[in-house]
Amino acid sequence: MSSKSLLTVGCLLFIFTACRKDQSIFKDPGTLSFTEDTVYFDTVFTRLPGAAYPRSINKQFMVHNPYKQTVNVNVKLEKGSASEYKINVDGKSGIISTLELLPKDSAWIFVEATLEPNLLTHPAIVRDRIEFETNGNKQYVELAAYGWDAYYFRDTLLAAPTTNWTLTDKPYVIVNTCFVDVGKSLIIGAGVHVYSSTNSFLVDSNNKKFGYHALNVLGTLKVKGTQSNPVIFEGDRLDNYYANVPGQWQGIGFYRTSVDNVITHAIIKNAAYGVRVDSLSMNGNPKLLLENTIIKNMSGVGIWGRTGQISVVNTVVSNCGVFLFYGQYGGLYDFKHCTLNNTTAAGKDPHFYISNQERNDKKVVIRTYPIGFSFVNCIIYGPNDSELGFDFSTNPSPFVLDSCLLKIKKGSLGNNNYYNLNPLFVDANNSNLKLTTGSPAINRGLIGLGITADLEDKQRTDGKPDIGAYEF
Repeated sequence: MSSKSLLTVGCLLFIFTACRKDQSIFKDPGTLSFTEDTVYFDTVFTRLPGAAYPRSINKQFMVHNPYKQTVNVNVKLEKGSASEYKINVDGKSGIISTLELLPKDSAWIFVEATLEPNLLTHPAIVRDRIEFETNGNKQYVELAAYGWDAYYFRDTLLAAPTTNWTLTDKPYVIVNTCFVDVGKSLIIGAGVHVYSSTNSFLVDSNNKKFGYHALNVLGTLKVKGTQSNPVIFEGDRLDNYYANVPGQWQGIGFYRTSVDNVITHAIIKNAAYGVRVDSLSMNGNPKLLLENTIIKNMSGVGIWGRTGQISVVNTVVSNCGVFLFYGQYGGLYDFKHCTLNNTTAAGKDPHFYISNQERNDKKVVIRTYPIGFSFVNCIIYGPNDSELGFDFSTNPSPFVLDSCLLKIKKGSLGNNNYYNLNPLFVDANNSNLKLTTGSPAINRGLIGLGITADLEDKQRTDGKPDIGAYEF
């Protein structure tokens, strides 16, 4: 063998042995490092009996091998099969896992919680630990979550003459869908908190899915909040991250057979749609009376009338992805002392839009509907040049826009209105649409409407009402 060949073989042997040495197994008691010492889930609803729902969000952390040798680690949940947590170790699920960490390498650990009912009226903490054992040395990452029992309604038809959701010891949770039957009533009392799961659909015999709202009213809904104890509707994600995330649930829908619905002092937030009314009244009353209510952070529409009949008083609608208000296929709409505002533009289209025409795919009108509306002492504002859009083939009856502060590009919608003036809200980005000093809406409202208090029950006593839902 030539000297050149011997040199080549020698170099290869050196490289091979060096690799083997670097890849050797670390056999002393080892100390790993972690990016978290505690994984905390805040509050999680406890498990619906007979179902895996709900589960927490997925949280994760990393474990790191600080050594120049491979480390074998035994990973397990300390409570074993009795644990209410689940872990995934570097892609492998199970109660116990073996993890091989290469030199200076790291691995992801994923954790979820599915907590059992605790039969308490307040959240109770549930703990466990993940044990990492390296050559006899044990280290732990703590797991903690507060479990909260709830009154669950999963794919429920409320068929009693009257159903009362009035207890405040635990929240009410709608899983998938809930229906109020024709001719029946649901009454929701002051201080009640209603949470809803993300998706709402039913499946037919052909396994085809049909989307619905979380709460579907074929009968009557009475929401009886107060200024100090409003009724709150929101999605079922309780982590702080989701506090203002739109589109978490599918809102409240009112159908043709529904009558005499009233929502007072409610907060409806973080849904795809706030309220949707799909028909005219079947009696002399509005299909929906919505008063002293806040609707915010919708991914789609805040108030949606689809040939609907809606009366709205002292109500705020803010920060909706498509429309603050959408009057589709005509209808009858009466708004007094309301504030509608978006802080960001979703394209150039207005966030307030009313149409009485149905068009085909080629934009040709194929049908028209009766339309009438009255907007008095309202603010309609936002970032677009025009925040009002109309598409009428016939004149609305009635057609009232009086003493409103409006954002439009050009022209006029009546001499009694105020155009393109900044309302000077306290904090529009966070849906605080109260007025600040110097607002052009102060003292400019039409008198004589009979609305003696604002959204927060502050009296309008000076004889000069302010435009919008809040009295300065």
